[in-house]
Amino acid sequence: MQRIVVLDDREAAEQLARRLVSAGASEIIVAQDWDHACDLLAPELMCVLLVRENFLAVPEQWDAPVVLLAPTTHALPLGIVDSIHDQVSTSELLRCLRYASERHQLQSALARAASDDPLTGCCNRQVLQDRLKQGMHRAVRANQPLAVLSLDLDNFSHVNDSLGHVAGDEIIRQVADRLRLILRTTDTVGRMGSDEFTVIAEDYATTGNLMHVVKKVVDGLAEPFKVGGESLLLGCSIGIATFPEAGHTVDGLLLHAGLAMQQAKSQRGCSFHFYDERINLQATSQIEFEAQLRRALRNNELELHYQPRVELSSGKIVGVEGLIRWRHPQRGLLGPNEFIPLAEENGLIVPMGYWVIARACHDLSVLQRRGIELHVAVNMSFRQFLDSRLLATIQRLIEKTGIDPKMLEFELTETAIMQRPDQVALAMTVMTGLGVRFSLDDFGTGFSSFVHLHRLPINLLKLDRSFVKGIADQPADRQLVMAMIEMGHSLGLEVVAEGVELRTQMDILRGLGCDQIQGFFISPALPFEELCYFAEAYGTGRSDVLSRIAKPATCE
Repeated sequence: MQRIVVLDDREAAEQLARRLVSAGASEIIVAQDWDHACDLLAPELMCVLLVRENFLAVPEQWDAPVVLLAPTTHALPLGIVDSIHDQVSTSELLRCLRYASERHQLQSALARAASDDPLTGCCNRQVLQDRLKQGMHRAVRANQPLAVLSLDLDNFSHVNDSLGHVAGDEIIRQVADRLRLILRTTDTVGRMGSDEFTVIAEDYATTGNLMHVVKKVVDGLAEPFKVGGESLLLGCSIGIATFPEAGHTVDGLLLHAGLAMQQAKSQRGCSFHFYDERINLQATSQIEFEAQLRRALRNNELELHYQPRVELSSGKIVGVEGLIRWRHPQRGLLGPNEFIPLAEENGLIVPMGYWVIARACHDLSVLQRRGIELHVAVNMSFRQFLDSRLLATIQRLIEKTGIDPKMLEFELTETAIMQRPDQVALAMTVMTGLGVRFSLDDFGTGFSSFVHLHRLPINLLKLDRSFVKGIADQPADRQLVMAMIEMGHSLGLEVVAEGVELRTQMDILRGLGCDQIQGFFISPALPFEELCYFAEAYGTGRSDVLSRIAKPATCE
């Protein structure tokens, strides 16, 4: 439906309106002046205005196409989209008005696509940055405060994984609706991507008022989200950067609000955090540490140390676990806890994992040439396990080094396995076709399903050190370990106890039927050459040789 508004001298306007009605126009209204014309604007209708030259200029609040009813060969005045002679036929006049209306709609749609997020209707990143720049200019001129709020939903990826992207999109729309309802019309809400939003709060007068706004946002997003008849509670983390204290540029404010948001994520539930310079120093230090870790991969600063695994029935060393170390140029030998979390976060864990596998295959080939028969196990991250190049890379390394694949073992944590059990089971089955073995690391600390464990091609269960620690003093721990050993044996698996540090722990585990032990009571992780020396000495029982081994590092 199209509404035509005519702004002309009353008599001429009414005469023109009668012409248009007789030609089939649906709704013609004669406006007395611009105020009256603006009142006639209807968002649900396609409105177009016919106006005479003596009623120019077009006011800023007018948001519809304007056609000048006069012949002109000059450039059209500001706000006019077209002009037409008042003596043309009525049908030609109607075609002109329809064309002007359709072109205006198309231009409006293109403008919205360039400035608005299509899912939520919030402004996009580029428009938000422009508005932040304008807001900073206003804050300087009027000496008014301004703050940027960076907001992110906690664990939103689990929603997409468990309920699908349609449900995820619905939650994002609900978040945008709640923010628009909570905030003032003078505040700006922008969607930066996925579940991340940014809010520009202007002219809030006092810090207390800003806190009131933040708490309203926290309370509003703490309410359950309704999706497909389900109620979901999602936490949110908010980082706040104020102008000019937290930055004098658009990029600086957005960066510091994001850093504060990451700080808020370290707290549970819906939380917020204000930016301060210490966060920036920590972030800068982390960025530099990440660059050093990348250089470590290129400069061969990584090492693989091996911790022996002893079979309790025979007392022989039957395997070793490869544990990565970083020989940092300034900080010395670093254990995995100091850099693996960073590698997981920035994606370096995948190339680092391939380095570990290649090093383990090389060392295994050396052991075989020396006649030392040991299983060599290495840890594998979930991200690397699902990498498309994994199978081909392992196959190539086995062929290149000539190792017996049955002696190569990969350790996966049960938390990683249970993320996608069906996909993991398929990948493990394919990999066992190469002859390699699998062990389940840190057993008892995750969310194992015995149904899935029974289907997985696992050879060993490794009991986490937290269960072994108290078996000498805590009867409950001893009963729990006994049950886990019996459960592993019922599944046809060998059971390895990690973290054995005392002879009493070893004796109890032997009595409970545990198959193998690993820990400081046997040996800490050793560099490869020391491992070879240790394995030969351990096998021959030469305690005098063992006593000469240099004291190894204690990081595990």
